Amino acid sequence: MWQQHLDKLTLAAVLLLAALLLALQLGDVKSWAAIDWLDILGEGIVLAVALSWLTLNLLNRPAGRVTDWLYYGSLLLSCSFALDLLDEFLRYPAHVRTMSWLESVPAPLGMLALTYGLMGWHQEQRQINRQLRGRERFLRDHRLLDPLTQLYGLDYLYAVLNRELALHQQQRLPLSILMLDIDQFAAFNRQHGTAAGDNYLISLAELLSSQMRESDVICRYAGDRFVAVLVHTEQAAAEIIALHLQQQLQRLTAAGQTLHCSVACIQATQTQATAVLKQAELALRASKLRGARPVYQPGHGNL
Repeated sequence: MWQQHLDKLTLAAVLLLAALLLALQLGDVKSWAAIDWLDILGEGIVLAVALSWLTLNLLNRPAGRVTDWLYYGSLLLSCSFALDLLDEFLRYPAHVRTMSWLESVPAPLGMLALTYGLMGWHQEQRQINRQLRGRERFLRDHRLLDPLTQLYGLDYLYAVLNRELALHQQQRLPLSILMLDIDQFAAFNRQHGTAAGDNYLISLAELLSSQMRESDVICRYAGDRFVAVLVHTEQAAAEIIALHLQQQLQRLTAAGQTLHCSVACIQATQTQATAVLKQAELALRASKLRGARPVYQPGHGNL
């Protein structure tokens, strides 16, 4: 997340360095006996807290208007508190009022900016909570469950994916899609029967539910195809999840055979669920072509 805020980090470092250089240029270092260490402790803690606000804001929030207000408020407070701390080490001439103004003015401006940013943050949270309540209502609607695997079905997938895409566009949070397909599953069903195929699908659904994260939404997309919506997940993290999942799938057997599953993951770049799923299907097709597995031969376990 912090990569989005390199310009803000640079500005903060430049301003704090400029404040330090200006203070050293205008002031004289106090004698050791004149330093009040208790004041230094209190003002140092206040500065550390302001800097932690600034840092946590840039590490955990996406770029946007609310983040900007929180950042500038924290930055002004940090500059004011930094100069206030330097005042404990330096003595300025009586006729120099520059440092006094620089210590006093940024703090109230920073409090105003920070308050405005917190009000925007509160509005964001109210909107997110409304979306989460809507998601919870979907979770309680059992009609959206696939009767065989007890995973969510296609209707729920479209509803959740469209909601997450809207949140992704608004908050600029990463969103990845993982798609899994059982290779040559129709041939397996012809040899061993649909009952064996259904048992494998049930076992596969249980494995997906146990191996994926609590925040991931797992749905049955088609007969032998599954989709997981990976919220707040970058492409690199999604690929690690896919690799882990493929390793676990090797332990899953049906009729004494290990069926092969193709897995693909993408970073959502579209705004509609239909387009994103189409993008995932293309990635899955490319993954199958790269794998180029042999045609199913009954009894040889080479799916």
